[in-house]
Amino acid sequence: MPPDPDPRRARRPVAITGIGCLGAPGLGVDRQFAALSAGASCLSTWVHPSLPLAATVPIGRVAQDIPHIPSRSAALALCAAREALADARIAPTARGDIGVVVGTCTAGLPESEADYLTLGPEAPSENYRRQQAHRTTQVVARMTRCDGPQSTHTVACASAAAAIIEAVELVRSGTCAVVLVVGADAMTRVTMSGFTSLQLVDGQGCRPLILERNGMSLGEGAGALVIEDPEHARRRGATVVASIVGWGMRADGYHVTSPDPTGAQLSRALTDALADGGVGAGEVGYVSAHGTGTKDNDGCETQTLSRMFGAVPTASWKRTYGHTMGACAAIEAVGCCLALRHQTILPSAGSDDGTPLGGVEVVRAQRSGRLDVVCSTTLAFGGVNAAILFATSGRCG
Repeated sequence: MPPDPDPRRARRPVAITGIGCLGAPGLGVDRQFAALSAGASCLSTWVHPSLPLAATVPIGRVAQDIPHIPSRSAALALCAAREALADARIAPTARGDIGVVVGTCTAGLPESEADYLTLGPEAPSENYRRQQAHRTTQVVARMTRCDGPQSTHTVACASAAAAIIEAVELVRSGTCAVVLVVGADAMTRVTMSGFTSLQLVDGQGCRPLILERNGMSLGEGAGALVIEDPEHARRRGATVVASIVGWGMRADGYHVTSPDPTGAQLSRALTDALADGGVGAGEVGYVSAHGTGTKDNDGCETQTLSRMFGAVPTASWKRTYGHTMGACAAIEAVGCCLALRHQTILPSAGSDDGTPLGGVEVVRAQRSGRLDVVCSTTLAFGGVNAAILFATSGRCG
């Protein structure tokens, strides 16, 4: 373990006053908690002309009705955003200065794919414009009446992590008192075909963090957080769900699609997060790992976590959701908030009948446990490594 950071260098935490989420378990935070608590696999096959591979390969699909707007990614984002704002008890008339930061990879790609295949590459279509990632942010801001600063991040699977980090800094700097941050991605043909061509998809469904793992599963969904200045939250009588105390983000440039097997930059991101929050490695009681189920990712990630935290309880929720790409860090942030709220150590879905990877404790069943600080890690294509530390509401002072 690294030496404890100097608490005098810690920067102030921010409050999380609202959460919202939808994914393969269904709509709403309560359904997410039920599925995560059970270690449920919510993957399924789906016969649909837009995703031919999904007919035989299980994915994490949102099967419920969502807002009927032209972009599916924006509709997923809007659904999560509305739940988070309602949870934060911020009325539409009081949202004028709220910032909006979104992380997404696919944005309007599902609709662009459909038009390309039916109309051809030369036909004009408004859907091609919706493929621009910032259009998702604009839709969320406009339809939730949040009129503060807007920003959009597209950093592969770390998109939502980058969005959360910017939201934290907007609040810390005093630029915004409240920021709505959302990660959202819909399933696309490009996503499924691309990862299949890389031979990274497990045709039976992913089983992360175990020796017998054989690849990843894909999914769609959205997670949203309302991040707020703690004093602002106190003045308006808000309930603080949890807090964010520190973050770290590093890039290794090792390979376009493979993580650095040494985990050097992930280690630095974790060290940065601990220093940012003034948190000792021994205070981290649980890790929500990126845990995609691929040989490369899970091996280097668990080894790095073991060096940093020892045999810390660790779980991956990719068997529950599939890998939701640009949305995953936001969905997993909601899961971290739920673990802290309920003081429960959530299991790693799909690990109950395999051989757990060594170095960390792969959690195989839900149990109660005193949690003060929880770490979420994200490893993305392009060598982006992120770590975010979530803590109990008491850390806000």
